[in-house]
Amino acid sequence: MVRVSKVVLFDTYIPEKDFLYYSIPEEFTESADIGKAVVVPLKKSRKLGYIWDIEEIEDPEFEVYPILSILENIPPLSKPLVRLVNWISEYYSNSLYKTANYIFPSGVELEVLRYLKARDTVVEMSKKQEKIFLALIDNEMEEKSLKKSLKVSESVIKALLKKGAIEERFEIKLIEKKPRKHVYLSEKKGDSWGSFTIDKKILDLMKKPILLFIESRDERWKTYFEIMKHFYQRGKSILFVFPTIKSLIQFGDFLSQYVPFSIYFYHSFLTEAQSYSVFKVATTEQAVVLSTSKGLFLPFKDLGVIIVDQEENEFYNMREKEPRYDSVVVALKRGELEGIPVVLGSSSPSIVSFYRTIYREMELYRKPLFYRPQITVIDLRKDKTQEILDFYSLRKIEENLRNRRKVFILLNRLGYSPYIQCQDCGYIFMCPHCKSSLVYHLEEKIMKCHYCGFEMLPPQRCPVCEGYSFVYGGIGTEKLYRYLVNLYDRAKVLRIDSEVELQDETIIYGADIVVGTRLIEPWLDDEKIGLLIIYNLDNFLHIPDFASPEKTFNMIKRIIGIYKGREMIIRTYNPSHYVVRALKINSFGNFLNRELLNRKSLNYPPFSKIHQILLEDIDEKEILDEGGRIVSKIKEEFKDLAILGPAPYFPYFVRDKYRYQIIIKDNENLINSDFLKKVCEENRSPFSNLKFIINIDMREIIT
Repeated sequence: MVRVSKVVLFDTYIPEKDFLYYSIPEEFTESADIGKAVVVPLKKSRKLGYIWDIEEIEDPEFEVYPILSILENIPPLSKPLVRLVNWISEYYSNSLYKTANYIFPSGVELEVLRYLKARDTVVEMSKKQEKIFLALIDNEMEEKSLKKSLKVSESVIKALLKKGAIEERFEIKLIEKKPRKHVYLSEKKGDSWGSFTIDKKILDLMKKPILLFIESRDERWKTYFEIMKHFYQRGKSILFVFPTIKSLIQFGDFLSQYVPFSIYFYHSFLTEAQSYSVFKVATTEQAVVLSTSKGLFLPFKDLGVIIVDQEENEFYNMREKEPRYDSVVVALKRGELEGIPVVLGSSSPSIVSFYRTIYREMELYRKPLFYRPQITVIDLRKDKTQEILDFYSLRKIEENLRNRRKVFILLNRLGYSPYIQCQDCGYIFMCPHCKSSLVYHLEEKIMKCHYCGFEMLPPQRCPVCEGYSFVYGGIGTEKLYRYLVNLYDRAKVLRIDSEVELQDETIIYGADIVVGTRLIEPWLDDEKIGLLIIYNLDNFLHIPDFASPEKTFNMIKRIIGIYKGREMIIRTYNPSHYVVRALKINSFGNFLNRELLNRKSLNYPPFSKIHQILLEDIDEKEILDEGGRIVSKIKEEFKDLAILGPAPYFPYFVRDKYRYQIIIKDNENLINSDFLKKVCEENRSPFSNLKFIINIDMREIIT
C-alpha cells in the first residue's frame, strides 16, 4: 500500500485533470494533512499546490513522485472549506481545479534555487567541463552565480550531471508579495464600541438561518452591527457579504465609526498582494471582513457568523464563467458544514428565500419601513404630447430645482438611440455578427453592438431600399442627458453609465440632475435628493425572464429602503401590472401572492428547480440535432419531467454563433449535474463544435 495525496495545483492547468497524485515521504507523515500547501515536482519545474485528499493505493499503475515540501507559513484550508469546494464543483458541474483556484491565494510565488557541487569522482571531461568542475570542488554554487561568473551554458551543466561529475540540490524559497497600499484595511476606527437598540429576540432566532426582512437599509445595518458585536465580543470572526463593491464600501464607512479596530475589505479591485494579506489575516487573526461573493471562500480561523446583505440581488447569481454558483446557496451551505449561523438581510426578500421561511427551513424577522416616499404612476399611453418627458415629470423637475433639491432619473438604455430604422422600408440596422440592433452613440458618431463590440459609421443609404431617411428610435442615457442639458441650461446635469468614466465620484454630489443606469443606485441615499424618476419601468419589467417581475419589484423596494426623497415617479405603459400596483400601495404580500400563483401555474421556482443547458455552435442545424438527442435521452430516463427546448436563447446569435437552451423543470430533485454532463457528452457527435454549459438550480432564465 502506498500513501498518496491528491494535490490540486495552483495556477497550473492540466487538461482533463483536476488533480495529480503525489506520494507522502516518511519525513512528512505527521505534518501532511488535507488543506496543507505543498511544493511538488511537475516535469522539470516545481509547483505550488494544496493537498485535497489522502488515500491508500495498492500497487499504483502510474509513477508517483514525492511531495518536495510542506509550506507551514501559507494558510491551510480547513476541511469544511475543502468539502464546500467539492460540493460546489459537484453540484454546479464546475471543474474542481477552477473552483479550487478561485479561492487559492494569488499573492505568493515560488523561487526555486538550484545549487551545484562537484562529486568525488574521476571522469573524462572537456576543457569547459573541467573548468566548471574545478570551480565546484570545494565550493557549492548557486546556478545563476555560476553561469554569470564563468559564462557557462546549461548544456555543459547537463553534460556534467549526466556523467555524474557534479550533483544538484534545490532550495525552494517562498516569496510573499507585499502590498504597497493598505486599501484593504479601513483608515478610520471608533474610540470605543457603538451601540444601537434592536430587538434582542433576533439573536435567539439564529439557531437556524435567519431572514431579516427589514425594509430600511439604515435599520438593517444597525441590526448587522449588533449581531457582529455579539459574536466579536465572544472571540469570533465575522464575514459580511455584499453584491457590489460600492455597497461594501458604504457599509464599511458606516461600520468603522462604531468599532474600536480596523476592518478588512476583500474584493476584485484589490491587487494580488492586497488579496493575499486579507487571506492570511483571516486565517491567523480574529477579523471582521467585508467582501463580495469571493469572501465566502476565505479560510477563517474561527468564523462566528456569515451575514449576506441584499440576498435578493441578482448579482449573487454567479453564472458568467467557472466556477458557476449561487452565492446565497453557498453561504447557507458553508454555514451548514461549519455549524455557524447565517443571516440573510433584505429590503424585499427573494421569492425562494421567503418561501423557505414558510416551511420553517429558515427563521423570519420582519420590520416594516416607517417613512415612504410618495409614488406617482404616469400612464404613458395617455401622455403623448411630449416626445421625451411628460408634463408632470417636467413640472416636478422644475419644482425641485427651484427648491435646491436634486433630481435622479433611472434609465437602463445606453447610448443616444437603441436603434436606427429606415423610414421608407422599416429596415433596422443590425450587427452582422449578432442578431441585435446597433446602438447609435452621438458623441462618438458611431453605431455599436453592445454584445460583441462591432462598430460602424452611421448610415447614408438603406442597404435594402436605397432610402436616405432614418428614424433614430428609442431613448438612451445619452439622448436624455442632452435633452435635459438643453432644457435646463443653468442646471448641472450629469450622466452616469458604463460608458462614462468618472474621474472623481464627488462630482455626483455637486450635480443638480443625474441621469444614469442602475449604476446610480448607490447614490440614491443622498439626503438632498427630492425626486427620482424611473424613466420606463417596462424596460426592466418585460425582459424575457420569468424572474423579471421579482427583480424589478426588488430593485424598486431596495431603492425605497435607502431613498430619502419626497417623491418617486414611475413611468410605464402598463400601470395596471401587479408589480406597479404592489409598489403603489407598498404591499409585499400582494406582490408575493400574485407572483407565487403565476409561478405555481408554470411550475417555476420555488415549486421546482430549474436547470439549464446552454448550447452554442456556428452551425444552427447541429445545435438542433444534438440538442434534440439530449432532450430525448433525458425524457427516456425521466418520462414525467417537464423539458422545454432546444429553443433560442436571447439574443440567439452572438459573435457569429447560435445560442439555444434546454430548460428542465425538476420538482422532485431527480436531476444532478453529473447526469446532465454525461448526457451532453455522450450525445455530442464526433468532431462536433458544439459547446455546452450546464447551469444547475437557476433563479432566473432568459427565454
